[in-house]
Amino acid sequence: MSVKEKFKRTGAFVIDFSIAKMFAQVLIGGVYYAIMGISLRHPTTGLISLNSDAALPILLALSVLILILFIGIYLGYHWVCYRFLGNSLARFFMHVTVVSRVDGKPLDKRTYFEREFYKISLCIGTVGLYALYSGAQYYSAGHAPYHDNRCSARVEVA
Repeated sequence: MSVKEKFKRTGAFVIDFSIAKMFAQVLIGGVYYAIMGISLRHPTTGLISLNSDAALPILLALSVLILILFIGIYLGYHWVCYRFLGNSLARFFMHVTVVSRVDGKPLDKRTYFEREFYKISLCIGTVGLYALYSGAQYYSAGHAPYHDNRCSARVEVA
């Protein structure tokens, strides 16, 4: 595979990822508005109160729900594209063919969706599991997240 082909494949993935993200933002916004509506209807017992002990587990569960929603939307987007185009929208316009690694023939439906599922699960999982891991560490043991530099030692220059 040439370098140009690798860049085209990577670009197609980023474009497909962005298209799926646009659709996911609509549903994620709906989830947020639903939670806000529930919290506003019950101001004393609200669903999410930042002073509550249950706030972090609820927010972590919400993050996992959003990741699963995004994976589902991404696969749904690919299902629609595969059904009508036989490929994803970005690959179709960039003329990138998806072939089997073994025999070089076009992929069947099952293999295509398995590849897309692994791709998006690994991509989202690496980003999403860090947030889940750091939140669980903070909740259970009080450890600050690794990306939080406010707790690190600072050297002041005189």
